[in-house]
Amino acid sequence: MRLSKKLAIAALGSATLVLNPLAALAAGPTIEDTDGPLVRIAISDTLNCSINYQGDRHNEFYNDRSAQNPADCGTFLAVGSELFGPGELNSRAATKMGTIAWTPVSQSKSGTGTQADPWVLTTVVRGGGFEITQTDTYTTGNEFYATTSSVKNISDAARDFTLYHAADCYLQDDDYGFGEYDANTGTVICRAKDSETGTHTDRGRVEQFVPTTAGSSYYYGAFYEVWGKLKDRAPLPNMLEGADSNRDNGMALSWTRTLEPNTTADYSLITSFSPKGQVALSSATCAVAQPGADSTATRTIGVTITNPNRDVKSVQTVIATLSDDATYVPQSASGAPEPTVEGKVLTFKDLELPANGSVKFSFLITGSAEVTPLVKISGTTTSGAAIAESDTSASSTCDFPELPTPEQPQPTVEQPQPTAEQPQPTVEQSQPAGGTSTEGNKLASTGANTGVAIALVGLLGVAGVGLVVARRRAR
Repeated sequence: MRLSKKLAIAALGSATLVLNPLAALAAGPTIEDTDGPLVRIAISDTLNCSINYQGDRHNEFYNDRSAQNPADCGTFLAVGSELFGPGELNSRAATKMGTIAWTPVSQSKSGTGTQADPWVLTTVVRGGGFEITQTDTYTTGNEFYATTSSVKNISDAARDFTLYHAADCYLQDDDYGFGEYDANTGTVICRAKDSETGTHTDRGRVEQFVPTTAGSSYYYGAFYEVWGKLKDRAPLPNMLEGADSNRDNGMALSWTRTLEPNTTADYSLITSFSPKGQVALSSATCAVAQPGADSTATRTIGVTITNPNRDVKSVQTVIATLSDDATYVPQSASGAPEPTVEGKVLTFKDLELPANGSVKFSFLITGSAEVTPLVKISGTTTSGAAIAESDTSASSTCDFPELPTPEQPQPTVEQPQPTAEQPQPTVEQSQPAGGTSTEGNKLASTGANTGVAIALVGLLGVAGVGLVVARRRAR
């Protein structure tokens, strides 16, 4: 139990009583899903993220042990010396960052929680010459939800920024835990102690930030060290601090870039939970175009899913979402059962991933020859582990040579064939001296034996049949 947080609450006293009603009035729509396992996903109008997991008494991120108050988890943006972020934070270290609260613009909720129609919370905020439209998406039954922050420069000049997604972990009703980083996916992880040994093992429960947009940086450390990194307004340093010590911990991801006026950049991640301690699986997606393709170009889409966990995983679903200009070629799946197809969504099932191994499969699409159609891959295992999203935008070619490529054009009857008018070898052509002539073997398959026969008849007329027969018998 951290003393600093208790002191902060005591010092605020009656001020907290004033803030809570205001927070309740400002609270936007939430995802309430009794089937879970994420039974409540709340995004405040200033981008706090507060998550309740089925069976836990408290929030999965620190909020002074409240069930529903905004937690110390959210989206932050550093612009020059300013840091914009959630308007309500709990710990003293978080409040000392000097965060300027986002200006709320709007919030909305849609969806029914199904795979075809997931829950979606859309929150729009402004600050520092930027507007962020954040969408948080959840499908009932998943142990993860997806967040996309669309950052738009609404000023009249190019601006540098660093976008953070950061949290003070409060996993499994416990403020203490360990840390990890998975280089395969870029995932930063808070892990609870092993329930049997009380130590840091791969059986401990996890919550994790899984980046699905390339170029992220990460940090894991004590909760106050995480907020200290954001206070620096700099990209995260790609490091773990005190990861093997059971400590009051936190984690964060960041992206940094320059954005021109009136342009937008999207940054996405998955927030994933696993009581079984399973780390998110990575995916890679690529496209190979058929040489000489026309406007209905056929492409092979190659998918690799990698399992970093120590046990075999059965895939519940792998979802391939095609862009509008792409069409699946029926019965073209290789290395996976034929998917079900609903519009532009392909659903693959019944894949087995070996422990610490990977599975690869492919399928064909048709689409524009001018631009590679976009194919996005996401999914989950039967045990609830997330499969991190990937798509074909990263590269136009595959580095998986074993994947099948679209069939090459085969010879047709219209192609030129050998004819009788073509020059044929004659007996006057020189032959290798001694041994067996390979050219002679070829002649037997081209009809040139006719010319040889004529030559032999002439020889018989000159030298006599008896001499020829004698020579043949001598051989």
